[in-house]
Amino acid sequence: MNRAEVTDVFVFAKGDSAVYIDPVDGDFKAGDHVRIIRKGIEAAEAVIFPRDGSVSAAGATGRRPHVLVKGFACVIGDVIERIDRRSTD
Repeated sequence: MNRAEVTDVFVFAKGDSAVYIDPVDGDFKAGDHVRIIRKGIEAAEAVIFPRDGSVSAAGATGRRPHVLVKGFACVIGDVIERIDRRSTD
């Protein structure tokens, strides 16, 4: 499972947030659907957009991973998990 912890936050006026993350497992790409977990409880579902197109691309360039979270204001300590939207039919 793709998972990361929010380490720094900047919240925009419309409720989106730009966050630095500490990747725990896997990678995130632009447009990934994610769930935000706060204190062990699912707080929201959102869509994320990493600054360099993916979290691994940021690491490859030596930049600290940074993503835009659309539609939710994260706080430090939130956990981001990718939601697998592939059909199981």
